[in-house]
Amino acid sequence: MGKLTSFDPLLTKYGGSEEAVISSVKREIRNILNSYVGWYDPFCELIQNSLDAIDKRKEKEEFDGEIHITINLMKNTISVTDNGIGFKESEYMKFLAPNFSFKPDGFRGHKGVGTTYLAYGFNYIQIYTKTPDFKAGGVMKDARSWLDDPSPSDNPKVVEDNENVKDPWFDTIDRGTSMTIQCDSESYPKDLSWMGLDNADSWLKVLRVQTGLGQINKVSDVKVVIEVVDKKERVTHAEKDSPEYLSVIEFLNKVQKVDDINAKMDDLYKKNRCLFVPGSKMPAKFSNLDAVYDKWNCDEICEKLLLDKEEIELVKKYNITVIFAYVYSLSVWDKIDKAIGIRKGSHVLYGGIQLAANNMPQGELIQIPLTKNIGRQKQANIVVHFENCSADLGRKGFKKEITDLGKELSRKLMDKPLMKVRTCFKANTGAAPDLRRQMVLSEWKDEMTQHEQECPLNLENPHFFDPVKKIAITSVPTREQDVIALFNQLIAGGVVRGIRIMSTNERTTYDSLFKIVISNNRDVQLFDETNNPLGVSEDVLDEMLQDKEEIVSGPQVLEYKFSVDGLVEDIDSGLKNTSDIDLVVAWEAGERYRDNFIIESLVVDGNESLRQYHGVTHQLHSANTGEHVCNMILLKDLMMYLNNSEGFEELQESYEQ
Repeated sequence: MGKLTSFDPLLTKYGGSEEAVISSVKREIRNILNSYVGWYDPFCELIQNSLDAIDKRKEKEEFDGEIHITINLMKNTISVTDNGIGFKESEYMKFLAPNFSFKPDGFRGHKGVGTTYLAYGFNYIQIYTKTPDFKAGGVMKDARSWLDDPSPSDNPKVVEDNENVKDPWFDTIDRGTSMTIQCDSESYPKDLSWMGLDNADSWLKVLRVQTGLGQINKVSDVKVVIEVVDKKERVTHAEKDSPEYLSVIEFLNKVQKVDDINAKMDDLYKKNRCLFVPGSKMPAKFSNLDAVYDKWNCDEICEKLLLDKEEIELVKKYNITVIFAYVYSLSVWDKIDKAIGIRKGSHVLYGGIQLAANNMPQGELIQIPLTKNIGRQKQANIVVHFENCSADLGRKGFKKEITDLGKELSRKLMDKPLMKVRTCFKANTGAAPDLRRQMVLSEWKDEMTQHEQECPLNLENPHFFDPVKKIAITSVPTREQDVIALFNQLIAGGVVRGIRIMSTNERTTYDSLFKIVISNNRDVQLFDETNNPLGVSEDVLDEMLQDKEEIVSGPQVLEYKFSVDGLVEDIDSGLKNTSDIDLVVAWEAGERYRDNFIIESLVVDGNESLRQYHGVTHQLHSANTGEHVCNMILLKDLMMYLNNSEGFEELQESYEQ
């Protein structure tokens, strides 16, 4: 390798060192850096450059393209090495300056700002390159500090590197480039270990979502090798040939393609000579699915989505491809995060629209613009890939035509094709089955049943409860304990007549056990708009009793919450499971339930016939399947209903929105 003469990358473009010139250059560089706000941006730029270099070399010759990525968490460095085209001497001297690009349109990076971001967004960058005609290895330090210094002594320069190339694989290839950057307190990201990823396999999966390693269409044959050195100096490796965008099928046991589901529905129609009705029985292979997924090209999009003439023209203009995955529950995204080991709250895959161009994902997730059943917005990850277009600086945004089309295609995909197949999902219980939890719950039920038999509690004095006709709680509940106290007063006062409490225990997973009691005392049980507004219909009563005087259920699980939002949090965390819960008693509904559930009001005209036992005010249903999850008593709604309070009807209508 020949002697490298130190040089200022900026002088190759601007040719002056006057203060005014330098100030102008700094403003230009700061504007570039301001467009890079993503945590994975350095990975994106380094990998994008390597992919383009390999593609450029393949235009000239046949060879096996390879990229090596080294993430050293101890040293806080990222190294990306490729055996691509390499730099000519003239390119090496200029490529770090703003708006210099040697790539024609059609390559991933052609705006000439990515390497400027890498050079001046960090305080250390090492660049080695070699071709048959040129070899060089240089390093530039403290460029980020220089950018923030109002009166620096001198511009940062690329000088000959006195150390070895950080990635030793570079020495084994015939041509190519190796770049290394180091993060520190002035850069973003600051600490590469912050995401919690400490092994090569996890990093590979994440980079297939966040960078050009996630090819939308498999056009680049390239081998990717990743090495990770964790903070305890443990080294792990992972490799993959021609990686593509990460799919949910790599994590889930039971998934099916949407096209295969539709084909099976059509087959059943042909055999039975009747239209397949959603909710009808599907073969086991297509039932109780964790997720559905598929990939459609331009022609398939035009065929399967109800597009207008203008939309069809745009889909063909940009030769759009969509990749999508629709999961039965938000817990699936959490399952994927846990499997990968990423920092809590930093999702790998999640619900939303991922726009893509130049064969790679670009920018942040966009919300799917649903107008009904909006809880489904976060259940689908939809990648919309456009050809013949590119994002703005920093790959953050697209022009409005592109964004609007991506949103509209995603909405139509959710409203029709994915609505049709969601009946194949497993029931959304909010958490995976837990045998140990079920055994503990069963033991609790048996224990309290025996206790009830051995130590019954009765108070049958006729002089109590009736005369007061008031509750002892004087103010609106503010916490769960208030809800428990108020509800038990409503039972004792005969407002709620279908429930008997067996046990309340703060040390168990669930709050309480109760029994459902239905008697043939029709004055007590039957619905009457004035005298018994929380009663059951005559049809329900007759069907339940079956000529018996009284029926008493086995132990049922009751969960107290101030708001249903608290229940959603318990379910999302895996602490509790809706399949265990029979009744929820809360003060109010909250808002978070809309992500997973639908609330149906039983205290509006005509819905009293849906009440299964006395006192139930609402039912909770799965937002995915519409299936019944559990009964609910919302005490705020109950009080407003019985008091004929203003705003009651509006509150019930809000559950339908």
